[in-house]
Amino acid sequence: MTQHDEAAAGSSVPSRAARERALLAGRLADPALLDQAVEIQLGEDGSADTCLAVPVGGQRMAGNVTVAGAGQALRVLQALHGKSGFPCLRESCFAKSLDSPRIIRWGLSGSVKDDHGELDARLWGYNEAGVGEYVTEQKWRDPRVPVTPVLESMTSAPADGRVYDVLLGGQDHYLADRRLVESLTAQDRRTLEVAAAINRAHQPAVVKVFASRGIDQYLDLGCGLPVNDARPLDGAPSYAALHDLVSQYQDKARTVYVDRDTFIFAKARFRLEEDPRQPEWVSADIQYMEQVLNSGRVQLLLDWSRPIGVLLHDVLPWIRNGKTVAEAMAILREKLPPGSAVSITHATNFGEDNVMSRFTKRFRKAGLDFKPRSTRAIGELFGDWPLEEPGLVPTHRWHPEHPHAARPLHDAGALAGLAFKPEAGRA
Repeated sequence: MTQHDEAAAGSSVPSRAARERALLAGRLADPALLDQAVEIQLGEDGSADTCLAVPVGGQRMAGNVTVAGAGQALRVLQALHGKSGFPCLRESCFAKSLDSPRIIRWGLSGSVKDDHGELDARLWGYNEAGVGEYVTEQKWRDPRVPVTPVLESMTSAPADGRVYDVLLGGQDHYLADRRLVESLTAQDRRTLEVAAAINRAHQPAVVKVFASRGIDQYLDLGCGLPVNDARPLDGAPSYAALHDLVSQYQDKARTVYVDRDTFIFAKARFRLEEDPRQPEWVSADIQYMEQVLNSGRVQLLLDWSRPIGVLLHDVLPWIRNGKTVAEAMAILREKLPPGSAVSITHATNFGEDNVMSRFTKRFRKAGLDFKPRSTRAIGELFGDWPLEEPGLVPTHRWHPEHPHAARPLHDAGALAGLAFKPEAGRA
C-alpha cells in the first residue's frame, strides 16, 4: 500500500467523538440531545483526537468527560463555558501530576437522594476510549433540574418574563429589561402597560371557571413571575398569584408553575419555598411540549387520570415559529385527560387602533421573539375543542367582572379563549 493509500485509508477511520456519537445514540434517554453535543479538539495543533460532550436536558441530569492531563481539561472547560446545557461546569482531579486524568463534569453537583437518604437517581455509565458519559432518570423530587433544554438567563439582555414585570411596575428585573421598555415612546409604553395589566387581571376569572367545574390541579405554562410587587392599573384589585387564587376555592389544590427563565425560577423558588400551599415549580421550555409533559417531574406532580386546568397566558406570542406553537398545542391537547381545560391569551392586531405587530421589530432587535397572530390562528390553537362563551374575544371582555372591562376593545392588545376537552366520543 502506498503512503497515499495509507493516508486515504486512515482518513476513513471515524474519530473517537464519532464512535461515541454512534454509541450514545442507542444509550441516551433523549437521543435528540446529540444534535446539541459539542465536539472538542483535545490537541493544540488540531491533529489529536476529539471528545464529545452532551448537554443536560429532558431525562439527562448530568454528564462528564474524562481527558488526559491539565491541558486537555482546560480546552474542554473553555469549549463548554457559557454554553446552554452545561450548568455547574467543574473539574475533578485527585492527583498532583499535570498529566493525570481529569474529569470535567456538568449538571448536578452531587448525588440526588430521596427523603430517606437513599440514592434516587439510577446511573447508566460506561467508559470508552477515555470518554465517560452517564445518563440518569429525571426525578420529580429535585426541581433544580430542567426537564428540557433551557437558556441561561443573561443579565445583559432583556427577557420576556422580566420585561413583563417592568410593564406591570414590578421590581424583579434587570437593567437591560428596564432599558428596553424605556427606549419605547411614551405612547407605546402605555399601550404595553395597559395590555399587560389587562392580561394579568384576567386570571381570577379563569380560576373561578376552572374551580366551578371541579378542577383542583393547575398547570401554568410560561408563567413568568407568579408573585411580584406589581402595581395594578387604575386602582384595580391587587394581583394575586395563581396558587393564592386557587386556594380561595380548594384547600388542597395543586399548582405547578413552568417557565424557562432561570432568573424567574430562582426568584419563585426563593419566595414560594415556605408557602403553606406548597406550589410546585418545573424548569422547562414549552417549545419541547412532549418532553415537558412526559418528564418524571410533571407526570408525578399531577394526577393524569383526572382533569387538569392549563393556563397559557401571554406566552405563545413569544414563540416566533408558528409550526412549533401548533405542534406544542396539538401535543398538549392529546396528552390532557378528558374534562381538562386550556385558557389562552394571545397578542393580536386590532386594526389601526392598536397594531401590536409594530413591536415585533423592536423586540427582535433586542433578542426577543414576539409574534402577534390573527384571530383565526389563535382559534386553531384550541383544535376541535368547543370554546366556552363568549368565545374568542378581547381579554377584558371575556368576563363581565374584569376590572378594566369598560376600556376600549383594542386596549387588550390580545384575545382570550377557554375550552374544555370533551369526554371520549363527545367531540
